[in-house]
Amino acid sequence: WLVLGLAGAMASAALLGSFEAQLSERVTLAFFLPAIVYMADAVGTQTETLAVRGLSVGVRIRDILGKELLSGALIGGLIAAALAVVISVSLLASCTVASVVALVLPWLLSRLGKDPAFGSGPLATVIQDLLSLVIYLTVATSVFG
Repeated sequence: WLVLGLAGAMASAALLGSFEAQLSERVTLAFFLPAIVYMADAVGTQTETLAVRGLSVGVRIRDILGKELLSGALIGGLIAAALAVVISVSLLASCTVASVVALVLPWLLSRLGKDPAFGSGPLATVIQDLLSLVIYLTVATSVFG
């Protein structure tokens, strides 16, 4: 079984390699790979446990098939909805905050007697990036605990 697991890992690496162009173009796709793989494995392991237990006490697979398919779909749907909420709220808040920073920073630099065109871009980018991370992680923590 360990050799089969190793072969599966190698197949996974080859599969990901075949999507290298897409992953390079959209690196954010890679961020969700561990969550998708883990959740699928966790749901599958739970279903497998019920199937093995059921078989050991005489329950037919067809008797639990519908319930397990529904259970897997509901878990996947709930997690997908939670992720969608986290990303949607984070994007809404981050883009709103970015607009505020982009307006306030040049004004503030001008009020301080500095050239607003000189420092606004790089400074705004750093501030917006940091605030976006704080917003995303705060929203994620609020939703997922």
